[in-house]
Amino acid sequence: MARPKSKTSATTLKMTPEVRTLWERCAAEEHRTLTNMFEVMVRTYAKKLRIQTDGGGHPKGVSE
Repeated sequence: MARPKSKTSATTLKMTPEVRTLWERCAAEEHRTLTNMFEVMVRTYAKKLRIQTDGGGHPKGVSE
């Protein structure tokens, strides 16, 4: 079953060449795109911190 498409937004990141290389190597190791690897890393870190979203992409308890 395909996942439902959700809206995405473009983001620009500035990082040191060392961090960029690490990011690229992590993505390559898991055969992921850089975007997918970034999402996986953020979700993993949020889970570690016990931060959950409301399903719409917003952290629970935080309003716009």
